[in-house]
Amino acid sequence: MAQNKVQLSVDIYQNKVRDSKMYGKWYGKAVRNATLNTRGLAAHIAQHGSVFTIDVVEGVLRKLSSCIPELVGQGVAVKVDGLGTFYPTLRNKKGGAESVEEYDVESQVDGVRMRYLPDGAQLDNITSRAFKEKCMLQTRYVQESTGTGKTRVVKLTPVADYIREHQQPQP
Repeated sequence: MAQNKVQLSVDIYQNKVRDSKMYGKWYGKAVRNATLNTRGLAAHIAQHGSVFTIDVVEGVLRKLSSCIPELVGQGVAVKVDGLGTFYPTLRNKKGGAESVEEYDVESQVDGVRMRYLPDGAQLDNITSRAFKEKCMLQTRYVQESTGTGKTRVVKLTPVADYIREHQQPQP
């Protein structure tokens, strides 16, 4: 049985950070075409042959998005079968405390993070390598950027055109 793969576009960029060990190396970056809000996701789910209306699906998603952070904030890891597990971790301040007596949670903990670990069950495996197998990767553009922050400008050139423009002349 053939498996339908979803197409994921990849743009290529070059590391331009001069003091980086990887300066000049080329990397891929997944293209994010859009961001669906809760209502959009509910509509998408409802279109997949669900017996539930968009409003019902959206209600469940909204409750899920409030309950997961609540539970994780209480130290409860939440596993959504087929999706993955959400769990808490701490971001500690650099240096740490010199002793257990000097440790103060309010001053030593910089932040609390909610982490996500994809489901690795064989049938629902969405770990990074397994998820790659479900995608059809296709290079799209070379990204060249100038400036930073609000002055950052990104130029997109089709990969074949970029290669053609930057080929070394043959002697």
